[in-house]
Amino acid sequence: MRILSIGEPLIEFTARPDAPSTFDRRAGGDALNTAIYLARLTAPGSVGYLSCLGDDPHSLWLRRQIEAEGVDTSLVRQCEGRRLGLSFIATDGAGERSFTYWRDQSPFRDMFRDGADLTALDRADTLFLSAVTLAVLRPEGRAALLNALQRRRDEGVTIVFDTNYRPVLWSDVATARREVARAAEIATLLLPSFDDIAACFGCADPAAAVATLRGLSDAEIVLTTGGSAVLRAAACEHVVQRHEIPSSVAALDTTGAGDSFNAGLLAARLAGLSTKQAIAGAARLAAVVVTHPGAIIPRNVMPVPGLMESLDD
Repeated sequence: MRILSIGEPLIEFTARPDAPSTFDRRAGGDALNTAIYLARLTAPGSVGYLSCLGDDPHSLWLRRQIEAEGVDTSLVRQCEGRRLGLSFIATDGAGERSFTYWRDQSPFRDMFRDGADLTALDRADTLFLSAVTLAVLRPEGRAALLNALQRRRDEGVTIVFDTNYRPVLWSDVATARREVARAAEIATLLLPSFDDIAACFGCADPAAAVATLRGLSDAEIVLTTGGSAVLRAAACEHVVQRHEIPSSVAALDTTGAGDSFNAGLLAARLAGLSTKQAIAGAARLAAVVVTHPGAIIPRNVMPVPGLMESLDD
């Protein structure tokens, strides 16, 4: 496999706009969403997922869903007697979502504490994770994972870190800042949103967010701003490029917007496209995703073929 995504899987229940007491069951979890979109956009066998499921009916259903999307599940363990985490999502009139979680029982929370599963990081030359991945792990497991990622970074592997900040998952903002800063220092590519960095680090505007991240890391930075221009700073550089994207669309559900943007960007990079093409393709995919309910849109409405191949430079 070329890319290994690391994170907690969830069952996502999304309220129907026309029947708020009725929920549709879908695959969820930010790293899993990114893995699924990546698998749709890349060659078969390119994308793997490192995680842990339970043996409850929801876990068995989710494994089938992941495999049907072409994601390699050989590194997804099944923990007997454990149950998968759940996420209930509601959206307002502007498509902004709110989450209610039941995830304390999630088997992923206990991964890496004894050093097990870390050798799986040797299976890919690009490793992807998010701040949610770090937030839900026990402190010992989080530290072990970060140490293993540092080892792989030192070996020349690409480490991609999405700063996806969910305050409710952290004990306090000081811990979140420390752990996000540590991951940012290890990363070779940072994929933040302005909202994440503003909430976690108190930045007033996107330029300040890029400056804050540059103070933490020498990684390439690609910062999204909620549908406005994308800001990009090359590795070790302070010069910020501004990439305009098409006008915002009327969003039905913004769940999965950032996850799909990440996948589109990484898929374009794997295809050898330029930064301008990669950002344009990623934005194009995210713009389609937010017009459908749930994080994972049906295959038949994916903006392909042509997402990665027909972009003007």
